[in-house]
Amino acid sequence: MSGTYPDWETINARHIAAHRAQAIKAAKAAAEAAARFGVKVIVFGSLATGRFHRSSDLDLALEGPEEVLNEAAGAVFGAAASEGFEPDIVFLPDASQRLADRIRETGRDASSLD
Repeated sequence: MSGTYPDWETINARHIAAHRAQAIKAAKAAAEAAARFGVKVIVFGSLATGRFHRSSDLDLALEGPEEVLNEAAGAVFGAAASEGFEPDIVFLPDASQRLADRIRETGRDASSLD
């Protein structure tokens, strides 16, 4: 039995696409979990900027009432983890000015990801 096998670039592109789709699913689940606390999730990093690759992680910033951020972060982490990603979470009010500015400039709402 002979067949044509995809080359490495094709296999890599498929892997990245599947990894990205899983990250988007995790980000959307995280955003839904955060919304129950009145907290907004902002996706930043490679998923938001289009530089997502094989080993990319999921970067999420949380913005909302400070008194619920810790509890919301637990729900966000759990929701994303249930979809295969343990996200890096930043509380936007606690971020350095430089990081907060970058998140605001390049960050995206999870619902805008496709």
